[in-house]
Amino acid sequence: MPVISGEAMFWAYDVALGVLFIEAARVGAEMPADLRPSGWPELEQGLRTQALVGSSSAVLLDDFAVEQQEVLLSCIVEAARRIEARGGVSQDEVSTWPELEESGTSFLRGAEHIAAAPLVELAQALVDLAAGTLSPAPAERYWYYGTPQGRIVQGG
Repeated sequence: MPVISGEAMFWAYDVALGVLFIEAARVGAEMPADLRPSGWPELEQGLRTQALVGSSSAVLLDDFAVEQQEVLLSCIVEAARRIEARGGVSQDEVSTWPELEESGTSFLRGAEHIAAAPLVELAQALVDLAAGTLSPAPAERYWYYGTPQGRIVQGG
């Protein structure tokens, strides 16, 4: 799915982005209420919805207010840190996530395990894209993050 900020964009594997967004929603839900932005309930619901709709929509970072974007990105970074500390995400773990009651076992599309490294790399790409510091892809091509192989080049 495309992830867009301003004129810049990259593609993200929707399964990886979904895992990262669900974990980020959990991180935000654990924050003290006074540290959450006023629009947190909508932001949290948006993360969970985006995780479930997958490749049928785009992530438009510019649609978030500045305060929401800052909280979103800090939650994503912490989510990646937690996933890295756990060594990735397994099908067994995902099957217990209440957010995925409807799609549970099919959410990872047959994968038994999602490695942490591509998720950490995807989280950093989101931060870099929002900051305008994402390195450009080769001419006429796009970065594709979150794949089992890590970042790859797409298009041509």
